Amino acid sequence: MVRLISMGIECISSMVFLIPVIIILQYILFKQHGFYQFVMILITAIYFMAMYSVTGLPTAYTLRFDFSLNLIPLIDIMNSPAEYIKNTVLNILLFMPLGFLLPVIWSEYRNAKKMVLTGLALSVIIEILQIFTFRFTDIDDLITNTLGTALGYVIAKMISFKLPLKISEKEKTVSMKYEPVIIWGTVFLIGFFLKPLVSNAIWDAVLYSSWWEGIK
Repeated sequence: MVRLISMGIECISSMVFLIPVIIILQYILFKQHGFYQFVMILITAIYFMAMYSVTGLPTAYTLRFDFSLNLIPLIDIMNSPAEYIKNTVLNILLFMPLGFLLPVIWSEYRNAKKMVLTGLALSVIIEILQIFTFRFTDIDDLITNTLGTALGYVIAKMISFKLPLKISEKEKTVSMKYEPVIIWGTVFLIGFFLKPLVSNAIWDAVLYSSWWEGIK
C-alpha cells in the first residue's frame, strides 16, 4: 500500500509540470498541433520521468558526492548471482522503451547504430549523475542499458515502424530535429528542481494525516 501511495505521489508531482510543459513545447516551440503527436510525446516524457525516478537521479535538494565506481564487467555476478541477474533484467527492461519509442516517433532514429549510441550516451549521463547520489556507478549498467535499447529497437523494427508521426522534411526545424534531447532535458530540469517541491509537500500532508497511521 505504501509503495502504491509513493508511486501515486511521484506520478501526480510529475504530471503537474509535464502536461503544461509538453503543451508549450508542442504547440509553441515545435508548432505541432496533432493530438496523436501530443499523446506520443507525452508518453515519451512520462517514460523519461519514470526513468529519472527509477535510476535515482539527484535533485537540487539531495545532492551528495559519493564516488562509488566499478569498471570491471561481470565482477558482481560472483558475489550474488541471483541479484545480479535480477538487476540485469531490470536494466534491460528499463531501456527497451527508449529503443522502441524514439524510432517509432522520430524517423531520424530509425538507424540501429544511432539508436544504440543514443542508448549508450543516455546511460553514460545517468551513471555520471549517479555519482552525486547514493547509487553505485557500474559499467555493467552501461552494457545492459545499451542492450535494452538495442532490443527495443529490434522490436520497433519488427513492427515496421507503423506508428510514425509523419513529420515531413519541409516542416522540420532545428528544434524539432533535437526534440527527444529537448524533452529529456526538460524532464531532467523538472525532476531536478520542481517535482521534489510538490512531492515533498504532498508527503508532508500525508505523513501528518490521521489515516496514515492506519496505513503503516
